[in-house]
Amino acid sequence: MKLLAVSVLLLILVPPLSGVEPGGVTVEGIIVYTGPLPKPVPVPEAQCERHLIERDAKTNGLRDAVVWIEGMKAPARKPPRKAVMDQRAFAFVPHVLAIEAGQEVEFLNSDGANHGVLASSSEPRNAFNLVTPPAGSRTHRFVSCRGPVRLGCPIHASMAAWIFVFDHPFFAVTDAQGKFRLPPLPPGKYRLEVRHPTGEMRRTRELIVEAGKPTALRIELVRKDAQEKR
Repeated sequence: MKLLAVSVLLLILVPPLSGVEPGGVTVEGIIVYTGPLPKPVPVPEAQCERHLIERDAKTNGLRDAVVWIEGMKAPARKPPRKAVMDQRAFAFVPHVLAIEAGQEVEFLNSDGANHGVLASSSEPRNAFNLVTPPAGSRTHRFVSCRGPVRLGCPIHASMAAWIFVFDHPFFAVTDAQGKFRLPPLPPGKYRLEVRHPTGEMRRTRELIVEAGKPTALRIELVRKDAQEKR
């Protein structure tokens, strides 16, 4: 499928939403999308449609955008407990997952039909093909890689998802209102990255974190050409 042509408005600093947390400075905000919405993908097995881009009707907040600090160095530590991705109503839930390198992901199947998890990645250790029978469970431990891991079901073409793997904990995925909150950051100058994988929208921005000055951001994305991409 063709990639989407994207234009991005300027990042706007808005008054802070909360204070400084112990050990770092709060960076939070909202990712907003104001462009047209592409046609939803039919899911005949579930008698429904899946929306490629989801936004809040009141605020235009964009769901499933990944926000992270690029190039961040973090000391080696024990990976967090395993994350979970379900296959429910013939869809991956969540649609976008962000984890740390070395973290294990458990793939569930809550449907009454057979599913699979076909993972494509530039990193061979993140590429695999698993069978997930009804009520079944399979796990995979991911390593750090450039670019997200794309997931599909080899049995049902409408199913798709993404997993981002980072070698530090300074990342977040926006919620249904488009809001995000990074773990507290030490003061310094950083490169902030924003990406919505399904819409192929992205933004890079310098971020300056000052001691005692929590930051709230509003980032607005605009897509000019509405073409389908899973």
